[in-house]
Amino acid sequence: MLRTRRLGLVALSVLASLCGLSSIGYSSPKDGSYVIEGVVLDNANVPLPGALVTLEERNGEILKKTFTTSDGHFIFRHLAEGDYLIVAEKVNYTLTTKVAQAEPENERHLLIINLTPEPGEARGRKRAPWVINTSGPMFTGTADVEPWGSWYYEPWLYNFRTPSQGSSEYYMPQRLAIGLGHNLELDNWLTIDGNVLGPPSTPRGVSVSYFGIGNMHTQLKYQWLKDQDTYSFWALPSVATNLELYFPTGKYTNLNPNLYGADQLGNGTYNEGVSLLVRKRFKPFEYYFQITDLIEDPTHVYGGYTFNNGLTVVPPGQSLRMVDGNLLTYSGAFEHVLTDWGLGYVLEFYGAWQSRQNLFFGRANAPPWSFFWIDPAIEFNWPNTNTFVATWGFGIALPIMRWDYPRVITPMATVTFYWNGGGPRGE
Repeated sequence: MLRTRRLGLVALSVLASLCGLSSIGYSSPKDGSYVIEGVVLDNANVPLPGALVTLEERNGEILKKTFTTSDGHFIFRHLAEGDYLIVAEKVNYTLTTKVAQAEPENERHLLIINLTPEPGEARGRKRAPWVINTSGPMFTGTADVEPWGSWYYEPWLYNFRTPSQGSSEYYMPQRLAIGLGHNLELDNWLTIDGNVLGPPSTPRGVSVSYFGIGNMHTQLKYQWLKDQDTYSFWALPSVATNLELYFPTGKYTNLNPNLYGADQLGNGTYNEGVSLLVRKRFKPFEYYFQITDLIEDPTHVYGGYTFNNGLTVVPPGQSLRMVDGNLLTYSGAFEHVLTDWGLGYVLEFYGAWQSRQNLFFGRANAPPWSFFWIDPAIEFNWPNTNTFVATWGFGIALPIMRWDYPRVITPMATVTFYWNGGGPRGE
């Protein structure tokens, strides 16, 4: 019952952070000139930033809430003289309550509160975990899930440029990730997509463009294992699986021949997939890995439709019940965080292979293809407060190997707007 109540308070504090508040007021704290100042530490006396601290009357009535700063400190001002309850809590730590006396501003003493890792989290760890918000890889997901009441919004921009075709696609997924508790996270993507075409995809001197909604995507993530020691390369990493669904909301039929394919914003298939994700931190480094197998359901396509390889087109006036082969994607990344405010770099690889066979629907009649890219990127955080963090990343994907697939160069950018009461992304 107590845990349920506290989770509700975290949700309210997140809502307050969206309104730009650093603390939340409830009942009147009997405004006065007294203060309570303190610091929240782990059991090794390492400061804990982003811990939720609640000021209560002795009868449990909530007065104020705040979050600890980067050095673990908090302060409640404008209090009346008397005793109060101070409740400190943080994800993966046991809740701790202390009685504190409000003191005059010039006579105040520091209240020290130690939080103990929950039993499952303390195993194999002798100090507070290394956690930091970073932008992370551009293609590889994270194996860590958001806690209950935590969420973030993350838009991307991928500019797939194919010089041999005179084409430039602006692929802009908009991701909303929500922590469901019980090691579960729900992610949803709404995609804005657009194509700009010039010669030789269009006649000489002609340029066309088209923008709209692309395919939608949702996934349910379950974390099986949490990083056992964020300072050791050899400790067990975080491990998770995704169940994924894609919906063909992007335009792929009734294509206008005068737009030369620019108005095709999807492939027309419902897709089901499963992913395995791994993430390991060993300060100041991290590595990520993801492999996904995707089954694309058959669909009917018509003249002017371009297959997934970006090269083969259904001839005008013809139609086809298209069967795509299984799509396997794989990626991995190495991340080096250089500063406490998230400045760093990421070295990532990303590959895809569409086979000649569909696991559920037999032999494919869509062309098989594959590619392998590398994409270096830089990252940093700004702003970074106790309740809100924005992480920024910029990179470029370069083709290394390709088979029946065009040479594509991809500048990329992303920003994450992250709210969860001071905790780091993926924690």
